[in-house]
This record gives sequence, C-alpha cells and structure tokens, in this order.
Amino acid sequence: MNTYLQDIRYAARRLRKTPGFTFIAIVTLALGIGANTAIFTVINAVLLRSLPFKDSSRLVLLTERMAQFPILSVSYLNYKDWRDQSRSYSSVGAVRNVNMTITGAGEPERLTCQMASANLFDLLGVSPARGRAFLPEDDKAGAAGVVLISHGLWERRFGTADSALGQAITLDNKPYTIVGVLPAGFQLLQQTPEAMLPMEPWAVTLPDDRSWHPGIQPIARLKDGAKLEEAREEMNTIAKRLAQQYPEYDTGTGANVNLMQEQMVQNIRLALLVILGAVGLVLFIACTNVANLMLARATARQREIAVRTAIGASRWRVVRMVLAESVIMSLTGAALGLLLADLAVPPLMRLGGKNLPVMGAVQIDGTVLAFTSALAVIAGILFGLAPALHMAGQDLRSALNQSERGAVGLGVMRARGILVISEVALAMLLLVGAGLLIRSFDRLSNAAPGFATDHILIADVPVSPVTHAKAQERMQYFDRIIERAAALPGVRSAGASSFLPVSGTGAVIHFNIEGRPPKTPHEYIMASYRAVTPGYRDTLGIPLITGRWISEADRETTAPVVVINSTMAKTYWPNESPIGKHLQLGATPDKTFPYMEVVGVVGDVKRSLSTDAPTEMYVPHHQVIDPLPVFVLSMVMRTSGEPRSVANSFTGAVHEMDSNQPLVNIRTMEENVAVSVSDARFRTLLLTILAGLALLIASVGIYGVMSFAVGQRTREIGTRMALGSTPGQIFQLVIGDGLRLTLIGVAIGLVAGAALARTLRSLLFEVGAADPLAISAVTVVVVVVAVTACYIPARRATRVEPTVALRYE
Repeated sequence: MNTYLQDIRYAARRLRKTPGFTFIAIVTLALGIGANTAIFTVINAVLLRSLPFKDSSRLVLLTERMAQFPILSVSYLNYKDWRDQSRSYSSVGAVRNVNMTITGAGEPERLTCQMASANLFDLLGVSPARGRAFLPEDDKAGAAGVVLISHGLWERRFGTADSALGQAITLDNKPYTIVGVLPAGFQLLQQTPEAMLPMEPWAVTLPDDRSWHPGIQPIARLKDGAKLEEAREEMNTIAKRLAQQYPEYDTGTGANVNLMQEQMVQNIRLALLVILGAVGLVLFIACTNVANLMLARATARQREIAVRTAIGASRWRVVRMVLAESVIMSLTGAALGLLLADLAVPPLMRLGGKNLPVMGAVQIDGTVLAFTSALAVIAGILFGLAPALHMAGQDLRSALNQSERGAVGLGVMRARGILVISEVALAMLLLVGAGLLIRSFDRLSNAAPGFATDHILIADVPVSPVTHAKAQERMQYFDRIIERAAALPGVRSAGASSFLPVSGTGAVIHFNIEGRPPKTPHEYIMASYRAVTPGYRDTLGIPLITGRWISEADRETTAPVVVINSTMAKTYWPNESPIGKHLQLGATPDKTFPYMEVVGVVGDVKRSLSTDAPTEMYVPHHQVIDPLPVFVLSMVMRTSGEPRSVANSFTGAVHEMDSNQPLVNIRTMEENVAVSVSDARFRTLLLTILAGLALLIASVGIYGVMSFAVGQRTREIGTRMALGSTPGQIFQLVIGDGLRLTLIGVAIGLVAGAALARTLRSLLFEVGAADPLAISAVTVVVVVVAVTACYIPARRATRVEPTVALRYE
C-alpha cells in the first residue's frame, strides 16, 4: 500500500511542476467529462430512472390499434370490457387529460386537469399529501363533485392551509369539494395536473358508441408472475372477441400493451442516444488529445525513466506511476466537469422543454456521480495506457545514451500521427451528423406552412360547458368575442378555429362519401376536422383554389356545407371536381348525420412542418355536429403592427364582456411555429455544439503534433534551409504534413459518417443521408481549421536559423 501512496504523491508533485501541461489536460478532460455528465443526467432522468410509482416496471399502458392509426386512445365501452375481461392484471384504471377554468376568488385561470378512475391512486401506489384519494362512491354517476388539487394550486390559492380541505372551488362553473392535495411534483403521462376529478360522472354522458375516442388512456398493473407477452396475447383475444360481438364498431380494432415507461420515451429515445454517443466521442477525442500531450511529455522524461529502471524499478512500477498521473488528472477533470454539468443541466432542460418526458427532478444524484467517477477512472486508464507502455518499453541503453535534446523515435511520431488521425476522423463523424441536422432544421424552419405567419396574434378561448352548454349559444358567444377583436385598433381581421395549424394537434373524424358507404369500421376513411369562422381564411391568408369559403350565411338553419383542402380533393376525387359532392361526418350503424355539400377547395395547411398536410375539412362553426362539440376556439388576429401590441387591448375587451372568461397562452403565430420545431432545434443545437467542441479539441491536437514535430525536426529543417530550401518551401512542408494527417482522418470520418447518416435518417427532413452540401461544407471547415492549426508551427519553422539548427546537437 505504501508504494501505491508513493506513486500517487510522486504523480501529484510531477503534475504541480508542469502547471501548463496539467491545466490544459484537466480543462480538456473537464469539457469531455462534463458534457457526458450533463447528458447522462438527462438520460438518467428520462430513460433510466424508474417512474415514481410503486413497482413501476409492472405498469403498462393499453391503447387501441387500427389500420389507419397504430396507437389510439380507447373508447370508454372498450375500456370497461378490457377491464372486466382481462385476467393478466391485478388492477386496471384510466386517466383522461382535460383543461378546465377555475373561477371565483382572483382572476379566472385555465388549469391542466385529469379525470381518473377511483382505483388509479391505489394502482399507482400514490397517496395524497393531504386528505384522501377518491372513494368508489365518488366515481359513480350522479355523485357529488370532488377534486384533488395539486400542491402548487394549494400553495397558490390557499397558502398551504389545511383548511383548504372541504372547501369548494368552481371548475367550468361547477362546484367541486376539495378532498385531497396531490404530492408535490406529481406527474402522470407527461402531465402535471393541477386538479384531478373522478371520471365516471363525465363518462356516463358519452354516446353509446365504441368508435368514439375521447382521449381515455387505460393504465394496468401486471399481476405478480404475469408476463408482458402473455398480457398481449390475452388482450388480442379480448379484442377479437369484441370484434365478433360488435362488428359494426370493433372490426379491425386491436389492442396494444406497452410498458408505461417505454411508451413515454419512444419518441425521444433515438435523439437522446445519438446525443449520448456524440458526447462519448467528444470524451474519446479529449482522451486522445491528452494521450498525445503525454506522449510528447514522455519524450522529455526518457532519461528519468531510464534511470529509475536502471536502479531497479520494474516495468509495472513505471506503468503504475504514469497511470497514477493520468487518473489523478482525470479525476480532477471529472470534479471540474461535475461543476460544468451542474451549470449546463438547467439550460439543457429549458432547451428540451416539453419534448423531454421527465418524471421528477433532473439533478446530479448518486447514479450520476457513480457514472462520472467510473467514467473518469476508465478515461484516465485509457489515455494514460499508451504513454505508460511506451515509457516502460523503451530501450534502457539508448535512453541513457540519448542527450536531453535527442531526436524522438519514429514510433512515437507514428503513434502521435495515428492519434491525430483518430481525432480528426471522430470530429468529422460528429460534424457530418451536425451538418445533416443543420440542413434538415433549415429546411424544416423554411418549410411553407400554407399560410402567412407574420403579424398574427393568437389566443385560446375556452368556454364553460356548464354556462355554455348549448352549441349555438356557444357559437354566438364566440361571435361576440370575434367582433370585439376585429374592432380593436391595429387589428385588420379576426377569425377562429377549433385547432390551430402547425401545432401538431387536431381532431380526426371518419366520414362517408355519398355513394361510397363503408361496409365495416375497418373501411372507414378519416380526415382532420376543424370548426372555423368566416374570417379565419382571410386572416391567415390561406389560398382559395376553387369554389367558395365559408360565409356568414352558413348557419344552423341553412344547408350544411364543408370546405376541403387540396390533398383531400386529390385523394378522393382525383379526376373530377369535388364541388357539389356530399360528405357525411361521424356516421355509425345506429346514428346518422346530415350530408354536407362540398362548396370549396383551399390550399393545404400543415398540421406539423415535418409532415405532409393531411386530408382536411373545414366546417362552419355554426354547423358543428354532436360528435365533435367545440368548447375551445383559438383566436387568430392579423395586425397592422407588432402583434403583441394589441394583446392587452384584446384581453381588456374580452374581460369587459365577461370578467370570468380566461384567455390562454396569448402568443404570436411565429412563436407558435417556433414551438412546433423545438424538438428538432434541441437535437440540432446540441449535436452542433458537441461537434464544434470535438473540432476544437482536434485542432488543438493537430497544433500540438505539428508544433512538436517542428521542434523535433529543427536540425532537419536547418539542413534543408542550408542546402537552399526557401521559407515558403519549409512552410509548405509543415502544412503538407498536417494536411496529410487531416485528409486521412477526413476520409475515415466520411466513411463512418455515412453509417451515422443512416441512423439519423428518421430525424431528417427533406435531406438525404449523403447530402452533398452538408458533407462538402463540413469537409471545408475541417480542412480550414487544420490549416489554421498548422499555421503557427509552420511559421515558426520558417524562422529557423540554419547555423543555430546545425549546432542544435
């Protein structure tokens, strides 16, 4: 043990004697380890950490499956049959996301809420922080309204007073008694509910229709001993049985059974793993660079090591001594890296936003510390091994006979050249990936959404289903708000829609074309559906292709009409005009609705910038049908000046009309579009930063090798100049040597980049895996950086005095 302590003390003294080398090595390692720690902290919270529920590995999500939609929320009647007929689960519950408005004391506030079955809290193993959970009698038709509020709402509205229990609050103009407070930080299915209500009192109002999907998400707990595959087989059997019992609804409907955590992270997993791989490469480049520095330093220590060996030090002792230095540097770099990671995680989470399905706090915990410590030790051994073996394996006689300024061995130069090639290749690999993502993000950001996004203010206007229970009364209320908005100074036009474009949301409904009825639900055809006001198209600037747009004359008392988009016209009437054709929305075998006449075709408007426009229809808001009641319209206002300049006047006008009317998420359309590409921005920016860091470290490596090579070749350079070589030729010689290493690394990096591009294909938008612009751009960047890194050593080489160089030895 004493010899090990001696090695550590000696290593620490050696590092203190070379502060410049030590500082550069530690900072380089801190950047690599810090980046890995920051990304791993996020990955630990998103992918690795168990959900904060009892035995969460046995929780599964159940969804419906149809040919058109691989994952669907579950109809309420199917959910009940799944719950009652399954035997693989110890418990089956359900949750549904909903937004509600709290009114009364203070300003009206729109809350993110969830409806839940009474057994959900026992199923999850969660207990309220105060009060009680739902009782079975709370979750029945006609039961008195009860609610559990979030810890945040309890603090905000009641000052954390226990007297809040038993008090009544008003949600959507209906009273609910507070019976409990949710635990602080409680989240469920990427939602942080501010209030939770029993589901059954709402569910009994649903139509007796298994094709209706109102957003119900069943959650089940596997029985002890039950396996996931067995549960899947059982659910398929139940789905087939229901299809036989209810062929008019459930034909072609299957059941998905997925682990809760797996389904929650499926959309972000690939991007996070790609970024983790990228930071791993950055650390490897950092280790390679430090190994290069240590090899250069090893040359100056040849005589010292030879003397130690001559007086009895074994090769293992020499290796151990060098590894002690590398591990000390690595652990010190890890400590600094932890500080950098702690600073980087909050902005990283803000950048990821709602794209990261995080459960609980994202912070450096014991798992992250263990990861960083292990990473530091492995990295220290990795970059210290090559210099250690080189020192231990040198020829004793040659080292003792070699002067302090003797020439370095060819093997060392070759090893350092290989390390530089590796750094350039890995940096090139990351730059290819970053270049492709940058090109993809540029294409995505400039994709035409189908309307003009400038000078538009938007706001969601939710109304109470109690106060405004009747559909036509609701629409008239919206009309008054739109009239107020259109009359405001600075507003050129105003309209509204049930769902905004480029927001990734929207209702989907099945429909029949007159003369082409489906035989079963399996043959249903689907389209996006928006209830809109007459001013909506002009406000957004959506082009009218043929026919007419919705007018003020299209009311509840007139013939039903519908306007479709260009994609829908081409899909269902490819060789004829759709004008005058008739559609029937939401019809089922036991319920029919009036046919609507197609009166116009408009240009495609994208639901998401990254996907093609779906088949879509627009229905006058006064002619909405029962299956799709509208309780929220999103206002769009085109302004003559800066959109936010009219936000306060719009809010004041609405509250003057109804002081209890909330306005949610007032923003500009350009901000709305920016949010829609936030996930692409997240991965592009991160990978670009990491690629830039890798290139910076690689350029330092190139500079170090070329600077070292010039120093070792001083006599050769002096001889060349004495024999007639010009400074320009010497400059070209050094630059050429650096470029040779760089180009070899670039070639290897391009080959590896081709494989990476195939992995990234699902993350790219309108960019091929071999995009010539991205590849040529990053190649030029790497070559320019390499030439820049070689410039100073090359200039120093041209200033070598031949007479001094020839006396060098």
